[in-house]
Amino acid sequence: MRANRLIAWNLALATWTAIVFSSPDLFAAQPTKAPSAKEQPTKTPPADDKNVTWKLAGREGDCAPLDILSKKGPAYSDIKSPTDLVEKLKANGHPAEMKEFKAGIRPAVEVRAPSAGIHVMFVRQEHCDKKLPAIDKK
Repeated sequence: MRANRLIAWNLALATWTAIVFSSPDLFAAQPTKAPSAKEQPTKTPPADDKNVTWKLAGREGDCAPLDILSKKGPAYSDIKSPTDLVEKLKANGHPAEMKEFKAGIRPAVEVRAPSAGIHVMFVRQEHCDKKLPAIDKK
């Protein structure tokens, strides 16, 4: 009986020593991982790029000019980018939010301001010429 207690005590001591003096990564839920080069952004985000010509995403993959925004008021006639629109909306007292969509063949930027009645998608000019993949109807 005494031998069993001695074995149990030695086992507990060995376990405690292994936990205390081992590396912290050994018992971590997930190992820490450095971001790969693919995950790191290599250029400025689409909404902040000043050298881009923007269009509004239209129906069925078409693009519309930004002049359409002037229908909401003369203050929106000089909009050139999603960032410009968000700044103008906030200056006019409308809470606006901007969300970037980078996946897919046509990255886009969504600007929403429900109080102003604006919910638009901005697309880069070079993506307007891309044809959307055809949907096979079966």
